[in-house]
Amino acid sequence: MPVPGQEVKVDDQLRLAWLQQLQLEYENICFQYRLTLNPPVFELSDSATILGSWNTKHRLLSISSHLIKGCSWSITLQVLKHEMAHQICVDCFSQNDGRHGAVFQKACRMVGLSGSFCRAAADCSGLPAQEAADVLPRTGQGRKILARVEKLLALAASDNEHEAALAMQRAGDLLVRHNLTILKQGRCDYEHRSLNTGSRRMPGHIREICSLLQDFFPVRVICASTYEPMRDVEVRTIELFGRPENVAVAEHCYFFLTEKMHSLWRDNKQRFAGGGLRARNSYFHGLLIGFRQKLTQSANRSEERTGYRERQDSLARLIVLGDKGLEDFVGSSFPRLRKGRRRKIILQGDAYNQAVATGRSLVLHRVVTGKACRGGLLGPG
Repeated sequence: MPVPGQEVKVDDQLRLAWLQQLQLEYENICFQYRLTLNPPVFELSDSATILGSWNTKHRLLSISSHLIKGCSWSITLQVLKHEMAHQICVDCFSQNDGRHGAVFQKACRMVGLSGSFCRAAADCSGLPAQEAADVLPRTGQGRKILARVEKLLALAASDNEHEAALAMQRAGDLLVRHNLTILKQGRCDYEHRSLNTGSRRMPGHIREICSLLQDFFPVRVICASTYEPMRDVEVRTIELFGRPENVAVAEHCYFFLTEKMHSLWRDNKQRFAGGGLRARNSYFHGLLIGFRQKLTQSANRSEERTGYRERQDSLARLIVLGDKGLEDFVGSSFPRLRKGRRRKIILQGDAYNQAVATGRSLVLHRVVTGKACRGGLLGPG
């Protein structure tokens, strides 16, 4: 099938960088999935119809430059894994399963590949395989719950602080009850969504948001990275895993917080001496501490109402820990995870203290414009 994307001229230096990146990705996949394979010869093809190919005789793994130019790098990685699965058939099982049969499907599972990329042809016009299931939850119940949460978050935009906080608490209660129900049902519908920070380094306040999301929403959050081929740079990403409705709300919270933090800083930075980087970081940290305190207070009320309370863990974390299928789903994409160390933050007292108070008054609500809502929680408008 034709590879989407308009024609863009690429010089030899950039093509060489792509080949080097493909080799690095190949080595990383082997490491992540504990594979021992002899590296092939990598080639960039100029085919507009063949996304990738594996030549057993010449041990040549070819990826289309049109694919790299026209699609996200995550899709390129799916095609790379597909061709690696063909190599596994030959190297590990001594079979050349070019018809994508049982042996090939087994090889796909060995590199965490699933969905349309396990077949001879794949739709590369949208999201990568693990993200390609609808942006909407796949069940009627999930869509109904998300619609109700969205209405409550719209009410949370009320000027009345008490009404706004109550609407946010009710949205949280609704999501908790829904997750406790589906946990008992043993449903196994999950989604993986990748958020590109656009930054080559992961800022401290983004890491704090990731921690907050994982503590208060029934999702797994992983800080990772992706390659941007046209710029030849690696940028940091936030990977969200969970039930589709949980991922949608967590994503909304992420964009709500990042946009709110920057807008509040723009409005207040002149109040702090210098208004420099330390003041900004202190302000961001304070906002997130204050908002965390607000969510903790709201979560405690929710746990008292549901009668579900255990140790010091949040209810969201307990839901995730009880969802064994989610752990397997995360493991298919990141089989080797390691924890990073927290960095010490040097604070500017005035900025931090004022921001904590402001953070306690923040109410998560549906944003009418901007990237945060993407036309609302239910997908593109």
